[in-house]
Amino acid sequence: MSKRVTIAAISVAAAGLAAAALIVPGVASGNARNIDGSGLGATRTATPLVALLSGANEVPPADPDGSGAAAVTVDLDAGEVCYDVSYKDIGTVVAGHIHQAVAGQNGPIVVPFTALPGANHGCELVADATLLAHILATPADFYVNIHTTDFGTGAIRGQLSTGPAPAGPVHFLATPLRSYDSRVGAGVLKPNETRTISLQTGKTLAGATELAVPPGATGAIVNLTVTETVEGGFVKLYSAAVVEPATSTINWSESGQNLAANTSVAVDANGAVKITGGVHDTQVVLDVVGYYF
Repeated sequence: MSKRVTIAAISVAAAGLAAAALIVPGVASGNARNIDGSGLGATRTATPLVALLSGANEVPPADPDGSGAAAVTVDLDAGEVCYDVSYKDIGTVVAGHIHQAVAGQNGPIVVPFTALPGANHGCELVADATLLAHILATPADFYVNIHTTDFGTGAIRGQLSTGPAPAGPVHFLATPLRSYDSRVGAGVLKPNETRTISLQTGKTLAGATELAVPPGATGAIVNLTVTETVEGGFVKLYSAAVVEPATSTINWSESGQNLAANTSVAVDANGAVKITGGVHDTQVVLDVVGYYF
């Protein structure tokens, strides 16, 4: 039996069936979709501008351990920018902004994130319509910058880019991204064991890390694979924001099986889910196909 489970090719039709099944009541929503702001032209299907943040992107390089992500929507009609950001392994956050400059250069603040550091999401009114049009037309000319007490000029940074276009509320990634593989590091999922997994980033087949589920997303479309199974068993996949459900997500009947299920799952405010093992051991792989925004 092959030890390798590759990233599966998922058809839009199959993923669309899974998309229709997702119900995420009570899960914290993000402002980047602009439904909580004042923008009258905003919709749930707005295409976000996204950025993957790191200290290595700063000029000069800053926080070596810090990472994060951002999702931004621009409402030209209302003159409003809404945002969701997340970060980890950085010091005390004091501010966040959108700056104007291409990668490798520093530039001025053009949109402050006044909700930070008290909240990780908010909306800003911006009177300069030309600026907003520029952000939408050429997002790579702008970057999101998170500042901390240790790195006052910026701890982590990332250039904006246009995220996947919506198909209704669903945004399908250009290619599936591997967010979790228990065979790499964590090992076999044991019976009744629960693990918390971030779906925010994933790896391509070439090993590059890319943004998978941006801040502000309410759910993800994933390919859940079990492999190296032992006897019969099951795995539950669910939002890290809710209690363990009574029902399983995938089941197997014998040892040595490779089985996959395309499914939708709600995520918590940090893009995390949980998996809980059933009655026998298995290895678990999670590939992100798309997200709900």
